Amino acid sequence: MTGRIALLSIDLQRDYLARRGLMPEAETLVANAEALLGYARSKGWLVVHVRTESDADQVMPHRRDVPEVVAGSAGAESPPELTAVDGESVVIKRFFDPFDRPELDERLRESGVARVVLMGVQSHACIRAAAVSAYARGYDVAIATEAVGSDSPLDGDLALEWLDRRAMTSVRLASLGGVSPAPVMWRHVDPTDRTAILFEVESGSPASVAAAADTLRCRQPGLKELPTAERASRLRRWHDDLNARRPDWVEAIVRDVAKPRRDAEGEVAYGLDLLANVAATVALGDEAPHVARHPHGLVGLITPWNNPFALAVGKIAPALGFGNVALLKPAFPGARIATRLIESLEAAGLADFIAVAQGGPSVGRAVANVADAVSITGSTLAGQQLAGLGGHRRIPVQAEMGGNNAAIVDESADLDAAAVDLAAAMFSFSGQRCTAVRRVILLDSIAEAFTERLAAATRALPIGMPSDPATIIGPVISEAKRDQLLTTIASVGTSGGRLLCGGEDGGLEGGSWLAPTIVDHIDPAHPLVCDEQFGPVVALESVTTFDDALAAHDRTGAGLLGALFSTDEARIARFRRVAMAGILSINRARPPFDAGGPFVGWKDSGFGVAEHGRWNRDVYTRVQAVYR
Repeated sequence: MTGRIALLSIDLQRDYLARRGLMPEAETLVANAEALLGYARSKGWLVVHVRTESDADQVMPHRRDVPEVVAGSAGAESPPELTAVDGESVVIKRFFDPFDRPELDERLRESGVARVVLMGVQSHACIRAAAVSAYARGYDVAIATEAVGSDSPLDGDLALEWLDRRAMTSVRLASLGGVSPAPVMWRHVDPTDRTAILFEVESGSPASVAAAADTLRCRQPGLKELPTAERASRLRRWHDDLNARRPDWVEAIVRDVAKPRRDAEGEVAYGLDLLANVAATVALGDEAPHVARHPHGLVGLITPWNNPFALAVGKIAPALGFGNVALLKPAFPGARIATRLIESLEAAGLADFIAVAQGGPSVGRAVANVADAVSITGSTLAGQQLAGLGGHRRIPVQAEMGGNNAAIVDESADLDAAAVDLAAAMFSFSGQRCTAVRRVILLDSIAEAFTERLAAATRALPIGMPSDPATIIGPVISEAKRDQLLTTIASVGTSGGRLLCGGEDGGLEGGSWLAPTIVDHIDPAHPLVCDEQFGPVVALESVTTFDDALAAHDRTGAGLLGALFSTDEARIARFRRVAMAGILSINRARPPFDAGGPFVGWKDSGFGVAEHGRWNRDVYTRVQAVYR
């Protein structure tokens, strides 16, 4: 190839980088793009910045209701590290294809460009359109795959695969020589004190994930060939070691995720129960003599920050117990506990069969791209994205994706007991549990009386430092999360709702505090009703009949947990028959979860089979029929 090279930086603007679900996440994408931009400048490439801008007359039809990158707004600007410098061209486009603007092709040709390298967003839209148009105009096209992103990552991956077979070649930053993005560091700020940094984590990369996977695959035959009884014995040794240091694990949870002490103690107890159950059941035989089970090989384990001990243990134990090696990708606030858990496996002889991949969603996706099976507990978006990737790769995915859980209270319930039970269950750990009730549906006849009781029970809950054994409600995980919740709460009044209690910091300063908040008379289409907020905010709704209550219970897409407070046996039986949730609880908002029972969400709250108990083997093995 002769001729000059041009770098086209496409739509790297704040509004697009802020989109939910962007993969890789904005920090990683910007770091990679900055490294490539610096390389291009050092080599004398032509650099062209392509930006989308909209105004009242020119806006993409599908964005008319929620306009983005409005001309002159901060959202239309690029981050400072990606802004054009003197001598670099800026091309403004209105729609997907930058070559719709004739001046782009003119600028490339007058500069003698033969090859264009693309970076930016979105892979499935503007990047794809630019690649096809450049190819049609005779340019050699390359896409810097680490410096392009998409908020619909499976569509983005498919677009790049399609282009790779036709109109482009892929360029890795490492292949350019000397291009090394600055490591992406994540700082965990103490939720109780915004001035204190608890720890920092350096994010991994797809390359580091692939290297770890290669190492683990070489070791997997050694674990698979161990007798099942020996694997179970090693899990029991791990259990005994964790149990001996139970107070240390409680302290770690209190410190790292600001979970109140009593909840942290409950988490450690539950995690140990899950581990004991796996050790006791992993060697159980199959249901028929001609059925055999085999480990998948390498499994990806993706865990949330709110249960950093129990859910990690609950996935690691069956993964290793059934003979798999594993890559554990914890959410950032749980990173330090995850590392300690892997280290704790050393004494049990299991540490060589698992590795930690630290990072954000893009690292989780990298794990899923190298795994033979995936188990994830996370947001609905994260679970759906990985379920789509699993379908594309034809690997099993088990996903628990959180819930927007509802409780019904009818006129036969003990209102005083129900109010006390619901308040504690909804707001303990500031509502940061996937099974926390977030919507309470009341029969009209008891709505006023129950609302008064619930508000009083909520105001009585102690807010304080997580280390205090008396504390029920600590801070939310971050200041950003607190601010997002406050913004959502503030919108209640404008939609006709009423704030009954909360909505402020609860009298504490210095951290991400938010008093437990109850709203009512709210529009059923409001985000507090429709979407999981994952914080100490609950919406009340009153209905006329029990049929209406059941309909309201199942109105949202979520289906993890449902509760009914009633002494009417006919209604209880009907609720059990028709309620659309994987976990049902009668007359208690927080059921006593059984380590041997299934944990499963329906609808948008789950994908694949249940986990825990005897269902673990369906997650971590593949079945084989053998006849002779």
